[in-house]
Amino acid sequence: MFPDFPRYSLDGYPELEGYTWEQCHEGEMGPGTLFQAMDLARQAGLERGMRVLDLACGRALSSVFVARHYGVQVMAGDLNVGPAVNWDRVTRAGLEDLITPIKMDARDIPFPEGYFDAVLCVNAYQYFGTDDLYLPYLLKFLKPSGRICIGGLCFSGEITAATPREFIVEDEAYAWHSPDWWRDHFTRQSLVDVTHCAAHPKGREIWLDSTRWRIERRHPKEWDALFRDSILTEAVALMMDRERFITSFMLVGRRH
Repeated sequence: MFPDFPRYSLDGYPELEGYTWEQCHEGEMGPGTLFQAMDLARQAGLERGMRVLDLACGRALSSVFVARHYGVQVMAGDLNVGPAVNWDRVTRAGLEDLITPIKMDARDIPFPEGYFDAVLCVNAYQYFGTDDLYLPYLLKFLKPSGRICIGGLCFSGEITAATPREFIVEDEAYAWHSPDWWRDHFTRQSLVDVTHCAAHPKGREIWLDSTRWRIERRHPKEWDALFRDSILTEAVALMMDRERFITSFMLVGRRH
């Protein structure tokens, strides 16, 4: 039905045994939240019993995955999605003993310093983490050698005057920095040892997959002007982008 938007294969994700393709996207608030969380968790090497802050977790897809697969204790913090909404998802997953949803501003983290073994943030860090003062603040809540795992939308290079305007699909795209920019941002203050920072090898495919899911889940009669314009803008940009300029990045590091 959508030959230009092939479904992203689950074959490379044995962690998703029991998930359907639709369940991999259900509730996501950014392209490929679950896939990015899985790849970040693999890179980070999460271990059973760790305390993890899922920062700006949205509807807690990433929280449910890392708790279920790695046996970690998760604080699922988000400012805009209420704890009651996420608690319903947690109870349906049977993970009440591992996940605690809370209402939390990323700039006002209500936990003791050195409390967490890891911080995970998918598709949200660009909203607050480009601030030069934010990383030192966030790292206070990590134990020494604690892991920080960040992923989200990016461009393979920085936006310039030559960047096709069609690729800048929304105003916030100016915060979708390149992997090189993120590496420099995390290392220049000598606070983090970055162990991995690169464009996701399937970043474009993951976003196309998310676009297809949003098209399929909503009947055309339900499309309002905002949805139609946004989905068409994304689709045009992704189909034009044969050089894989639009993608996502993964960054994993350890606090000094």
